[in-house]
Amino acid sequence: MLYDNPAAALQAILEKGMAEKHDQPCHQVWRMLLNVSAQDQGGLIAKLGVVMDLPRRTLVLVRASFPNQLKAADLWASSIETAFMQQQLGGNWGTFAAHIQPYCIAQLGLTAELIQTRLGSKLIDEEEINNLLDAFGDLLSEIDRSELDNQLKAYVTRELLELQQLLRNYKVSGAVPVLKQTESMLGHSLLDPTYSKFLTNHELGARLLENLTAMANLVTVAVALPQLTHGLSTLLLR
Repeated sequence: MLYDNPAAALQAILEKGMAEKHDQPCHQVWRMLLNVSAQDQGGLIAKLGVVMDLPRRTLVLVRASFPNQLKAADLWASSIETAFMQQQLGGNWGTFAAHIQPYCIAQLGLTAELIQTRLGSKLIDEEEINNLLDAFGDLLSEIDRSELDNQLKAYVTRELLELQQLLRNYKVSGAVPVLKQTESMLGHSLLDPTYSKFLTNHELGARLLENLTAMANLVTVAVALPQLTHGLSTLLLR
């Protein structure tokens, strides 16, 4: 599956979900599908919101690249959006699944293939994502224990936590949000001399820059874009 294709992401979720028994608790099935712990109520709602936006994101791409297919796409989109609106998280899974017509997933699959012919994106290996999550987690711990300026520490911590969350949501939301956050963190160095000095003259900053550059290069390949960050990281080191 190619996760920067919203139709493919939605198709994979629905295929797995339709295999679940309708009498299971709705919220429990969504937790399983989205890999959210029972204690993370906010995380479930946040991830579910991203999933609910997948039909709209798909229709935007269809409208832009395949306008003649928009009417056909509206058929499956309407059924899926009805399922989202009529489901009861406190009820059973059938409050969602019963609204997914048999043709929806098949038509969604055709839409995913059409979009893929235009995207040319690649899947980021899960192990690479986990390695970066571990590296960013280690950095966060060390930055928290460091004696860095409080404002700098607050900025880096906030932005790294956001980047980690986007990486965890990659299978649903795709690589583009990750790319935007990574490039925002790299680009901020051009506006903030203190942050720029941290990236180039501090051991923790150098590690952060190395990991951000690796993340950006990995993601630009995934979304079929040139590796734009090499020039920026080179500029920082001058």
